[in-house]
Amino acid sequence: MKKLVSLFSFSLLIFLSLSSKAQDKLLSVEDAVLKQRTTLSPDRLSQLQWIPNVYKFSFVGKKLGKDILIVQDAQTLKQDSILSLFDFNLAWRNFMSKEKDMTRFPFITWENATEFRFFYSNAYYKLNIQTNKVSLLAKAPANAEDLDYDASSQKLAYTLNYNLYVHDGKNPSNNSASAGDEINKSELITKDGTYGYVNGKSVHRNEFGITKGTFFSPNASKIAYYKMNEALVSDYQLMEFQDLDTNHSVLTSPNTFKKLKYPMAGNKSHIVTVLIYDFKRKRSVEVQTEPASEQYLTNISWSPDEEYLYIAILNRGQNEMKLNQYDANTGTFIKTLFTETHAKYVEPEKPMLFLKNDPGKFIWFSEMDGYNHMYLYYKQGQLIKQLTKGKFAVSDVIGFDEKGETLFYTAFSEDGMNKLVYALKLKTLQSNPINRMDGQHSAVISTDGKFILDTYSNNRIPRRTVLNDVSGKEYATILNAPNPLRDYKTCEVRLFSIPSEDPAIKLNCRMILPAQFDSTKKYPVIVYVYGGPHAQMVSNNWLGQADMWLYYMAQQGYITFCLDNRGSLNRGLEFENATHRQLGNLEVKDQLKGVEFLKSKSYVDSKRLGVFGWSFGGFMSTSLMTKTPDVFKVGVAGGPVIDWRFYEIMYTERYMDMPQENEKGYREADLLNYVKNLKGKLLMIHGTSDDVVLWQHSLSYIQKSVEEGVLVDYFVYPGHAHNVLGPDRVHLMKKITQYFKENL
Repeated sequence: MKKLVSLFSFSLLIFLSLSSKAQDKLLSVEDAVLKQRTTLSPDRLSQLQWIPNVYKFSFVGKKLGKDILIVQDAQTLKQDSILSLFDFNLAWRNFMSKEKDMTRFPFITWENATEFRFFYSNAYYKLNIQTNKVSLLAKAPANAEDLDYDASSQKLAYTLNYNLYVHDGKNPSNNSASAGDEINKSELITKDGTYGYVNGKSVHRNEFGITKGTFFSPNASKIAYYKMNEALVSDYQLMEFQDLDTNHSVLTSPNTFKKLKYPMAGNKSHIVTVLIYDFKRKRSVEVQTEPASEQYLTNISWSPDEEYLYIAILNRGQNEMKLNQYDANTGTFIKTLFTETHAKYVEPEKPMLFLKNDPGKFIWFSEMDGYNHMYLYYKQGQLIKQLTKGKFAVSDVIGFDEKGETLFYTAFSEDGMNKLVYALKLKTLQSNPINRMDGQHSAVISTDGKFILDTYSNNRIPRRTVLNDVSGKEYATILNAPNPLRDYKTCEVRLFSIPSEDPAIKLNCRMILPAQFDSTKKYPVIVYVYGGPHAQMVSNNWLGQADMWLYYMAQQGYITFCLDNRGSLNRGLEFENATHRQLGNLEVKDQLKGVEFLKSKSYVDSKRLGVFGWSFGGFMSTSLMTKTPDVFKVGVAGGPVIDWRFYEIMYTERYMDMPQENEKGYREADLLNYVKNLKGKLLMIHGTSDDVVLWQHSLSYIQKSVEEGVLVDYFVYPGHAHNVLGPDRVHLMKKITQYFKENL
């Protein structure tokens, strides 16, 4: 404890010192947008990872401005610069003579103490650091998508033209520098793919923790894959803007349209099946997940012996989940291991995890007691015990120790502000934090679980990486990043909570005060809002997790404020599902509690309040501008949901049920009904190629504004999807900045 107190005092001293010596330099919009993840982000140990089976770890550092791969011994703390970018490129050119030098290290993964693999241009390669020679592991065509590589077998699954292929890298004839013609060297798994009937891709709009469409068995003798039939799903047309002239100013030919299958709430959904391909038998079998057609198949996992496949089956109503077991050789249904139900919704997001060295047991994540916790089951489906318990949410499993007796995981504090790394003894259920310092922690564990590299930050500490043992003893500080804003005017970042309508429910807030803040003056306020499920905007992280643009606006003389309302993440199931069937109701009430807090401060100009949000935040900012039209003077809504009937089935029906089942909830959430209330200035922004919140949303709002005679400002970004990224993001944030400066 003495060491922790000393560290806290030292960090606070640094913070105060930096604050007192802050320079007069101001951020620009370009700085805030383009540098917030580079030179204005706290230093980090890039690609930090353990080397398998040795007490050494590596990261990519810099030497004379160039990347260099550094290895450090965890016991002696000695560092060795084992590979420069120059030497890497020398090996790379020797193997791929026609390829250009790389300007930075590719992302690497150690396979053993002397070899690592890396990914480049749809191919996986291996470099031996002793011989400095590169070899090809597996390769897909340049236009292939959905790559899924299995390191043990060197098989690479990918999709092309809606079909699934697998390239076998262990076939020597496939892997030469000039191999070429990867399609003919790959095994074609499916042949029936076409628009609306796709194989091997992620399904269900990436909900329920789904991130991919292929799943190799433990020894890669089989592969499970999704097949999605979208024939009954309506087409939506996205305007394409590729045919611009060299100045990117005028279309050189009539624009074209791209078709998109988009299942809207209450309408027909796609039908998904799972198949298993056996590489030895050269055939696929369909997993018998019937009888329902419109259901969700998620959390796919294999038994360690490859004999069984497990799938979480969720009904379309999303209030009943069955964890089913299937025969991996025939696809036949064996049994339901257990069922979970909830009056609002069940949301499985993580596949079962079999214990290391004990394949007869598995871990399952569930919110059945109100918080996301881990439960231990026998493989037959009988519950053994709940592994974690309390008013906190477990986030992720990091891994096991060598014997499989200790499990490492991350979990949030009860208020959701901090995330720590824990070591759990599976036999005794004793769970201890590796590092008790408040903040947001992440960790990587050595192969045997004896050493942990813990990286964390909080509102005082930009970023630190420390070396601990399993008991939490700290051996060394590997990184102590300086304040990247030390040369700029300092803005105070405050983290706190306020009560909601229910005093027992606290709402987390972040407030950034202007540089050289004077409490006797009055300042305008910009409220940044998201407010939707599966997101948390405020945490005990560097700058309170604020986007750099919010810090920039504070330097410009605005107070920036953010509140995580009910419905947001990491506060338990009841906190998140409180908004069920009434999106935009409790969220607005909670945001108004934030406004009430702001108005209670003498330094807040209550007549100059602005609000800005994107996506669900666009829905929220538009709601606040029109449901409470006398509160905010200016609003900016980016990519806003306007009518939930136009949003995707999977997300919308979880939180709102079907429109046919909740007419009142959809009507009250439909922002077209409130257009006539608008009093302040509202800027609405949308990307024309948005395939998440369709352009139709904001266009319908503008049409209604015309009908109601309401003046709304509108701006579009041609060719951009759900968010405006790349160089054009500077233009976006300049546009938003200008709007607030001119109107607030």
